[in-house]
Amino acid sequence: MAGATRTVEDVLRGGGFTSFHRRVVLITGFAWTFVAFEIILISLVLPVIGSEFGIFDLGTFTPRDPFAYGAVAAATLVGSLIGSLTLGRLSDARGRRFLFQASVLSYSVFTALTALSFNVPSLFVLRMLAGVGLGGLLVIDPAILSEYLPPQHRGRYMVLLDFFWPAGFLVAIAFWYVFVIQLGGAWRLLFVAAAFPAFIAFLFRRTIPESPFYLARQGRLQEASSVLRTVARTEVSSAELAAEPAIPRAPVSALFRGDLLRRAIVTIGVWIALNFSYYGLFLWLPPALAGFGIVNFGNPNTLALFLVFSALAQFPGYAASFLLVDRWGRKRTLALFLILGGLSGYVFATARDFWTLVVGLFFVSFFNLGAWGAVYPYTSELFPTQYRATGFGLAEGVGKVTAVLAPLVFAGLYATTGGVLWPLTSVAVLMFAGGLIAAAFGPETKGASFT
Repeated sequence: MAGATRTVEDVLRGGGFTSFHRRVVLITGFAWTFVAFEIILISLVLPVIGSEFGIFDLGTFTPRDPFAYGAVAAATLVGSLIGSLTLGRLSDARGRRFLFQASVLSYSVFTALTALSFNVPSLFVLRMLAGVGLGGLLVIDPAILSEYLPPQHRGRYMVLLDFFWPAGFLVAIAFWYVFVIQLGGAWRLLFVAAAFPAFIAFLFRRTIPESPFYLARQGRLQEASSVLRTVARTEVSSAELAAEPAIPRAPVSALFRGDLLRRAIVTIGVWIALNFSYYGLFLWLPPALAGFGIVNFGNPNTLALFLVFSALAQFPGYAASFLLVDRWGRKRTLALFLILGGLSGYVFATARDFWTLVVGLFFVSFFNLGAWGAVYPYTSELFPTQYRATGFGLAEGVGKVTAVLAPLVFAGLYATTGGVLWPLTSVAVLMFAGGLIAAAFGPETKGASFT
C-alpha cells in the first residue's frame, strides 16, 4: 500500500510506555493473581476435603490413598492441558480478547460449582472443568499482554506480570486460613468466595481492546490503527500502517520444521521442567513438610508460616529475573535460575535439620519462580506472531502433561519409598536438566523484534 511506512512494532516502540500500559498491566496482573490463587488453593484445602471424602488422614497428616490424592491435585492441570492446547490455538484464529473473557468466566463458574462436590469423582470433574478456563488464561494472557507492550519494555513488564503470581499464593493462604482454619473447615464456602474475584477480572477485562498485532495480521488495519492510537497515545492512520502479508495458518506440525524446530524443542523442554518442578513441589507442599516432621493439622500456624515464607521468597526471585532479562538476556537468566533451582531443590530434599530445610525451601522457591518470570518473555519472543499463541499453547500443553504427571509421580514415589526424599529429588533433577537444555540449545532473544 502506497504511503504505508509504519508497522505495529514501530508504532509501539515510538509511543513508549503509556498510561494505557499501566492500566493493562494492573488488569492482567489482577487476573493473574487469581489464576495463581486458583491453582494453589487445592493443595491447601485438599487435606480437609480428602479427610471428608476418606482419602486423607488429618491425624497423621498423610494421604490414606496417595494416588487418589494426587489425581485430585492434578485435576485442575488436566483441564488446563485441554484449555492450553485448544484455546491458545483458537485465539490465533478468533482473537485474543474474546477467548480471554470466555476463559475467565468459565473458570469462575466452575470454581463456584466446586462447592457442590459430594465425592472424589465429582470433585475431580469440577476441578478439571475449572482448569479448562485456567489453561486458556495461562496461554492467552501473556500472549496478548506481550502484543500491547513496546519492545524496549516488553521483557521487564512481562516479568512484572509474574510478580502477581506469589500475591495469588498469599491470597490463597489467607483464604485457607480464614475459611479452613478459623471457620472450622468451611471449604465449600471458600470455593464460592473464590469465584467472585475471577468474575470481577472478567468485567474489568472488557475495557481492553483486541491485540493490534492480531488485527494487523488479519488485514483489519482500520481497527488496528484505532487500537494503536489508544495504546501508544500517538496519531497513526490505517493508510500509513503497513499491511502485513496474509500468511496462511499452518498446522502445529509447522513448529517442528526449519528454524522453528530448535525453538519448539527448547521451549517444550524448559516448560516440562518448570511445570513438573512447580506442581510436583507446591501441590504436595503441606504433606511434604509433614514428611520432615515439621507440621501437622494440630499446629496449623507453623504450616501457615512455612507457606507464607515460601510465597514471600518468590518476590525477590521475580525481582532478580525482572532486572536480569533485559540486562543480561532471557536465555542466560532462565538457564541460570533453573540450574540453581535444581541445586537448591536437592538441598531441600536432603535437609536433616530445621535451618537447612528453611534455607532450601527459600532458594528453591526463589529460583523456581524467578525462572517462571524469565520464561514468559523468552517464549513470547521465540515465535512469530502467527505462531505465538500456538507456540504458547504447545509448550504449555506438553508442559501440563508433565505437570499432570508430577503429582502422580510424587504420589507413586511417596507410596513406594514411604518418604519425601525421592519425590523431592525428582523435582530437583528436572529443574537442573531444564537449565542445561536452555543453556546448551536455546537461542538468545534479547532485543529481537516481533514479526
